[in-house]
Amino acid sequence: MSKTFHGKTEDAGAPFLGAPFWKQGVKVAGKVVRIFSAPSGPCYVLRSLRPVAVEGENVEEVCVGNLTGFRMALQASGLESLVVGDLVHVECTGIAPTEKGSPRPNFEIEVTRD
Repeated sequence: MSKTFHGKTEDAGAPFLGAPFWKQGVKVAGKVVRIFSAPSGPCYVLRSLRPVAVEGENVEEVCVGNLTGFRMALQASGLESLVVGDLVHVECTGIAPTEKGSPRPNFEIEVTRD
C-alpha cells in the first residue's frame, strides 16, 4: 500500500534569529520541530513556548543555530547538536567583539531531552 506525502516550502519556513535580533537578556524557548542544513551548519526550527516578535510580527516558529556563539554554548553544554523533540531555552548573555569585525552574540543554553 502506497502513501502520499505533500508539503510546501512556505509551510516549513521560519524566520532566522540572526545576530541583529539578539540583545543582552533576550530569551527564546521552544521545542525543536525540524532540523536542516545550511552552509554555516545545522539550523534548528523551534516551536516557541511564547510568540517571538521578529521584525514587528509575532511568530510561533523561529530558526536558531547558525551563529557561532550558539554553537559554542551548545558545545559547552556537552552537546554537539540538538535533536527533534529537544526543549531548548536560549538567553543572550551579551555581545562580544571579534577579530572579524562582526560582534558575536554570546548565549546561555539549556536543553532538556526525553
